[in-house]
Amino acid sequence: MPIDTAERERRRALLRAHLAAENDGDVHAVMETFAGNAVMYYNTVPFPTGEAIRAAHEYIGFARGQGAFAGARNVVERESFTDTDIIVEGRLCGVHQGEFLGFAPTGKPVELPFIAIYCFGADGKLASERVVMNLGPLHENFYPAPA
Repeated sequence: MPIDTAERERRRALLRAHLAAENDGDVHAVMETFAGNAVMYYNTVPFPTGEAIRAAHEYIGFARGQGAFAGARNVVERESFTDTDIIVEGRLCGVHQGEFLGFAPTGKPVELPFIAIYCFGADGKLASERVVMNLGPLHENFYPAPA
């Protein structure tokens, strides 16, 4: 069933609150945007509980300076809408300060392109967040050798 303009704007406002909370490093506010039974997927790995979703956000760096990426922030380049989802194309930006999925910290700024699909539940909150992120820029051969 198609959504009306008011519902689209309500979803957009919730998503903006979610992304702003991530960029502010406010994990509590991030969690407030999720439904109690929400599931997050990161590169197909499920995080099926609130505790797991919180831990994943902290691990990435959305916890006021803690985590793999200092100054972690999302830069949204495009939003697309379906009747059930908002699809976001963007980049995670930050300084790679800690180990991340086996990648040793480089201390360098990185930009990791991603696509995220946000699905909204009947309670008006996020029922799921599905992120597919390109980790290529973390590979040691991605950075040019010093001259």
